[in-house]
Amino acid sequence: MQPTLHLGSAWSSSWSIVGWMACRLGGLEVAENRIFLSRPDSPPKLKAISPSGRVPALHVDGPGGTMVLWDSLAIAEWLWERDPTCAIWPKDPVKRAYARCVAAEVHSHFDDVRNGLPMNLIKRWPIRDGLPSNVKLMARPGVRAGTDRMEAMWRDARARYGGPYIVGDEFCFADAAFAPMCSRYITYGVELAPDSMDFIASAMESPLMREWRARAEREADEVGRDIVMASP
Repeated sequence: MQPTLHLGSAWSSSWSIVGWMACRLGGLEVAENRIFLSRPDSPPKLKAISPSGRVPALHVDGPGGTMVLWDSLAIAEWLWERDPTCAIWPKDPVKRAYARCVAAEVHSHFDDVRNGLPMNLIKRWPIRDGLPSNVKLMARPGVRAGTDRMEAMWRDARARYGGPYIVGDEFCFADAAFAPMCSRYITYGVELAPDSMDFIASAMESPLMREWRARAEREADEVGRDIVMASP
């Protein structure tokens, strides 16, 4: 039976992007189940498919029953163990170690940026009358410090491997982890240093991110852009 990947809304669920990209990089064909996270009936649906009550969650049926992977990094590592030749991690062991460090840091840090600049792939700042200004958004606790750290990571990666992605021309799971983070600076019209904006542009124009952005646009038309624009 085909595995099922449970996802949130394409325009606003940042971790769903990461889990979906992991499955694509890992070459795993999945059925998809979309859950709109902001609806009143969403919490029980989420608890039914994920012990953490969050997405993504990958369900894989096997002889011993259904295996549930409820974390994007765990999904990526399982996919790589399943097929070490896949595109989750670079083939070169040094690049692979570096990419793992980057992905782990993005996975476990930067909550201040996530909370201060909520992801929305559809709307653009300013929403109305220039408010709230992105200057104030960037002044929220931890947002500037987190942004500075990410910029340092991008510069280090470019210095080591030349870009356009974390380990050169190979788009791997480390880039998937960064993709929704990069989108925030586009949404809120935040101008970072030119080299950072170049990295962000490469991430946003990567084939997988372009495919996901197109999905977000379709969902916005389906749900209603007024509803999508009202989301955080």
